[in-house]
Amino acid sequence: MLETLFLVVVALPLPLLALTVLVVELRGAVRVDGLRGLAARIGAALRAGIRRPVWRGLLAVVATAGLLTAGLEQCYLAAVANGSRWGFDVALLAVVLGLLLSVLTGGLVMLTAAAVGRARGFGAGTVGGLLTLLGVAVGTAAAHLPLRAAYLADPSGFPVVDNLGAGDLLIPANAFLVALLWALPWPVLGAALGAHRVATEAPAPVRDVWHHLLNLATTDLPENRATWGTALRAELASIDPRAERRRFALGGAWAALRSGPPQGAWVPAAGVAVAMAAGSFAASRWSLAHERGGILGFWMSVPTILLFAVALLTAYRTRSFGAALRASAPAGAAAMVAVIAVGIPEAVIWANRRAGYLSTGDAVPPDWQSAVGDVLRPEFLVAMAVFWIIGATGGAAVGTAFGRLRTRT
Repeated sequence: MLETLFLVVVALPLPLLALTVLVVELRGAVRVDGLRGLAARIGAALRAGIRRPVWRGLLAVVATAGLLTAGLEQCYLAAVANGSRWGFDVALLAVVLGLLLSVLTGGLVMLTAAAVGRARGFGAGTVGGLLTLLGVAVGTAAAHLPLRAAYLADPSGFPVVDNLGAGDLLIPANAFLVALLWALPWPVLGAALGAHRVATEAPAPVRDVWHHLLNLATTDLPENRATWGTALRAELASIDPRAERRRFALGGAWAALRSGPPQGAWVPAAGVAVAMAAGSFAASRWSLAHERGGILGFWMSVPTILLFAVALLTAYRTRSFGAALRASAPAGAAAMVAVIAVGIPEAVIWANRRAGYLSTGDAVPPDWQSAVGDVLRPEFLVAMAVFWIIGATGGAAVGTAFGRLRTRT
């Protein structure tokens, strides 16, 4: 039951919500303009989605993705053979970090689609977001595929890792490219997020990249700061010197990103901490008594579901995607503290009573330091954080949609 709910929370909300939004937008366009009008709208969206300064940003995305991929793969190849000496699996950590980068890419795609959607409408925002995602994939593939071809042609020139099969050394980049599929709904959702006020606000023309940056940072502020965000954008529009525009946009974006969690966010954070501490203790003792495997699956799934619920309820109440994520952040931090605080003493108990790791149940070396180190393995902690972020973003998106549907905003 728990595993099924975990899979539902991770895999289904975003694609279903994006599909629903897309169907509603297309049906509305057909109702107003007919099929011929829909074709004209699609053509206009394509042109608006790549018009300056968007296309310059897309070129920068491709170049940045390529350079980052090349640099990160070289760092990975230099470090991968040292995993046994460092006490953790470098290849697994690289795969998990690739998943984290795919989540961050989804955030970039959403923000780009939201900014373009606010300025040029839903269709243009969707196109801009999709092209940003494509740019990341193209840049990554352009840097990765030549290295992969060289590896397949002559593996002897690359490090040998015992726990990796033939041809699997460069699997982190492959995992990242596959994980980008998770980001596919975000162009639609980001464009809808940015364009939802267009009916009541006249979209301002986008002048340059600094205008885009400020749009990205102020697209979905909480209601009590929305007027402030509008004033920031209006003031930027009145500034002409490029240096002053840059300074003002950077300062405004930084101030917007520093917006704290909604009032009362400590309440769900405390609830999540208590639930995770009690749940981890109960799961550990139950698994120990019944000779089951470790509780890594519990650490992955339960906080993901809890953070989905926290983000959903916050977004439904505030009708703000950003506010929901800011409320989920302290709850996620509280969950991590609870996992580690309970996990360390329980790991020692597992090592003494069962000679096994708390995380997986595998045999543990005969010392408590190894048992504690297993709880703090970076690949496990990052993997948990990735799935928790996915749960929180899914809940925030669904809650925002239902909250705005409730108030028709």
